Amino acid sequence: MADSNSITGRVLDALIGSGLLTAEQVAAVRDAATVGATTVGAILADRGWVLSSDLAIVLERELGIPSVDLTSYAPDDEALQLIPPSLARDRNILPLFEIEGMLTVAIGAAMDVFTLDELADHLGMEIEAVLGDAQSVADAVAVYYAGAQDAAPSAPVADFMSTEDLLAEEPVLEVGDLFEVPVDTTPVVAEPLIVEDAASPGDVVAPQVETIEQVVETQVDREEAVIDLDILAVADTAKVALLVADILEHAVHKGANRIHLLPYKDDFFLVFRVAGRLEKIASAPLSLQRPLVDGFKSYAKLTSVPSSMPALGRVKTHIADNDLILTVSAVPTVAGQRLVISFASAKPEPRELTDLGMSEAEGRALHAMVERGRGLLLVAGPVAGGRSQTYYSLLAHAAAVGKTVYSVEQSVEYEIPAVAQVLVSPGSSVGSEAYFAAGISQDTDIIAIDTMQSVEDVHLAIEAAGLGKLVIATFSGGDIVSAVRRMLDLGAEPNSLASALTLGVGQRLARINCPNCSQEQVVPLSDAIPGARKGMTTYAGSGCPNCGKSGFRGATGIFEVLPFTEPVRATIARGASADEIENAAHAAGMRSMAASGLARVTEGLVSPEELNRVLRFSE
Repeated sequence: MADSNSITGRVLDALIGSGLLTAEQVAAVRDAATVGATTVGAILADRGWVLSSDLAIVLERELGIPSVDLTSYAPDDEALQLIPPSLARDRNILPLFEIEGMLTVAIGAAMDVFTLDELADHLGMEIEAVLGDAQSVADAVAVYYAGAQDAAPSAPVADFMSTEDLLAEEPVLEVGDLFEVPVDTTPVVAEPLIVEDAASPGDVVAPQVETIEQVVETQVDREEAVIDLDILAVADTAKVALLVADILEHAVHKGANRIHLLPYKDDFFLVFRVAGRLEKIASAPLSLQRPLVDGFKSYAKLTSVPSSMPALGRVKTHIADNDLILTVSAVPTVAGQRLVISFASAKPEPRELTDLGMSEAEGRALHAMVERGRGLLLVAGPVAGGRSQTYYSLLAHAAAVGKTVYSVEQSVEYEIPAVAQVLVSPGSSVGSEAYFAAGISQDTDIIAIDTMQSVEDVHLAIEAAGLGKLVIATFSGGDIVSAVRRMLDLGAEPNSLASALTLGVGQRLARINCPNCSQEQVVPLSDAIPGARKGMTTYAGSGCPNCGKSGFRGATGIFEVLPFTEPVRATIARGASADEIENAAHAAGMRSMAASGLARVTEGLVSPEELNRVLRFSE
């Protein structure tokens, strides 16, 4: 059984806090792991309760376990000796460095985090994780353990189910699938590289993806090279600014959608990603990298963020006759500053609430609140549950009806010209609560924050609501009730929270059946949907080329909308349990997410199996 101080215990607590698991489910998983002598990760994957993509987000946001690019890391020889080669290969883990008894390892899949307690016991030391991708970790293990054999049989370690095998069939929601937003958001992408099989002329094979070693060892064609990094040795601010402009224009002309500044050993490399492939453009000694990093950070207005902190900036610009949005991400690594510059066109306007899957009555209620309401409008959903889509739809409607809006955001997914949007950089010494506090004194009708993460954020939202403003805020939770209960557990004063709340939205995402291969079916699972009639005909995608044989295309929201009536507020004000708040919510007339999901199943948009994956109404 995992205690709260173990890695597994901390991860499970974070999954409860994010709304992905209930306390009852965690208890069941722990019991099953104890009885079956298997890992918690294996059980979660087998039952389909948590997607690896959702877990990865929780690891990063709630526990601070970062996703890293292993090409920027060079493992210490001492760390490599701590884990036998066979163990590293079997578990697909790479030791990076050890500091005062703490070993940092890279894991290749989010579910592998649940194997680290066993590894810590085996090694007799504390383990800290970073998250890579499976192929990168495997490639790095192959490189750094090349030819290495175990010096002696290692102590036995319990066999684990292969995470890759468990997740091989697991569906993954891509960001571009959410609500059918266009996935072609980059206006300058070259055509994919086509390679013919020499042994079978006419057959097309996928191009090989280079390792970072292959990329950095590539010789640059001096006749085509137009970027000279050597000027950094004597460059002043003006020359660096010109160099930054030249690099950006050259990248757009080449059809790149990413620029990388990669520190590697004693040098750093300017690399473009073109048609999915990394292409080395230039290199220079690592000692010359700082001015160029500072030049790009200045371009993105990130000069106030120290190099020891991560930084994220976003700027609209015009390059080579293209109106673009540049996102600049700077991360300090053990090898040096790593910079990634992404190109993208402006996204389309946020979609209407009904287009996201909300009923017309629910959409009208939210629009009326935006137009005339006061207090706290709470949008709750789990990680990757689509709550930001609802948030931006509400902001867009507010701007359209002439409201002044001030919005504090962790990442700007849509730019709304009439909204004052503030991007909070992860490396900034000024957090979201400071920006939100500043917004209270602004002469605005609506104050918004995506996402409230601390009790300070909650207190400020309550304060703003008490001043007669409408506050739109998103918060992590599986539904409205769990979000409210979590805010109370976080430290919100019950009476103040109850008086501030006026309307709540709970939501999750469900994948839509592919319209090209959707087929009728009658399955027993449909009878278990709350409120469903017995033997109803449902639909499910069988898989076809149009949906990548997955059976799904796009996603829709499953919603519940709760007006916080006086009885509901009174229940919250006395700090009631989640069950008591839920009973009060249903008595107030809230349509449950199960009812919303049933409507989607009845329409043939969502299969019973998919709805069960999202709402877990049947074991």
